[in-house]
Amino acid sequence: MQARQAFAHRVFGALAVLAPWAFLQCAIADGEVQGAEKIEGTLSVNDTLVVSGETARIEAKLVRSGLLSETGLGGERLELLIEGKVVATAMTGGDGRAFFDYRHPRKGNHTLTVTVRLVPNPRVLAPAATGTLAVWERRRPILLVELAALFEEPPAPFLPLPLEIGGPGRPAAAPDAADELARLTKFYYNPVYLAWPGKEPSGSFGSTDEIRAWLRDHKFPDGVVMTVRPGQDALKTALDELKAQGWASLKSGIGRTRGFAEVLLDHRLEVVIVPESRRGELPRKAKVAKDWKEVRKKL
Repeated sequence: MQARQAFAHRVFGALAVLAPWAFLQCAIADGEVQGAEKIEGTLSVNDTLVVSGETARIEAKLVRSGLLSETGLGGERLELLIEGKVVATAMTGGDGRAFFDYRHPRKGNHTLTVTVRLVPNPRVLAPAATGTLAVWERRRPILLVELAALFEEPPAPFLPLPLEIGGPGRPAAAPDAADELARLTKFYYNPVYLAWPGKEPSGSFGSTDEIRAWLRDHKFPDGVVMTVRPGQDALKTALDELKAQGWASLKSGIGRTRGFAEVLLDHRLEVVIVPESRRGELPRKAKVAKDWKEVRKKL
């Protein structure tokens, strides 16, 4: 009996010594979980074009950027805000994409800024992203604007850099481009800005968000940003898709490059190239303007 009591005393004594240490280990582990850093994600929103009165499908994407690739962050709830109000929610799939359905209540021609934000959670942190929702009437003409036509021509190597530049690695805006495009779009055209990789100054923009910011900073009118892969075939496909969606009002374009002019002319669209290129560098049917002040006269 005494032997059993002595053994129990030793066991309980050991537990009494170990219990505080075990509690401390649990507390440390819990603190590590509670203090774990959140995954830093990146949100993006595609610009969306929809006919007035119809439901738009807006696509957003939440990813985690790595050294070589992006990984979609699934299972995260996102909110869509328009004019400061939450109008829809969606959950990201395994590829990080989420889709919102939204129908603008007001008829007519509207270009709206949309915001997508991540619902706060203990796992992922990501800043909100903005995009454009264009709710346009079919009868109003669409003007396709090659982004390169909005840039000021770079100075010759032996000349000093201009005082006004577009920011670090950014081009300056062509003189009068924003004012003239605002006149064209105020009462008549709806602008679609074409970002064509390889046609803009190398390394100028890393994302559609940066393009929107540049357009906004230089006071260009609101419009849809459309990014296509390099090559004329990709641009042809993009125009075919717009027409397949019923946008027969796509009739004109303003650009800078021969490839842009060729694709538009192949689609029987009128095209104005600015600034004027040397003779023989453009297709015969392309119109040319020496500067942006002449563009309206050519359309």
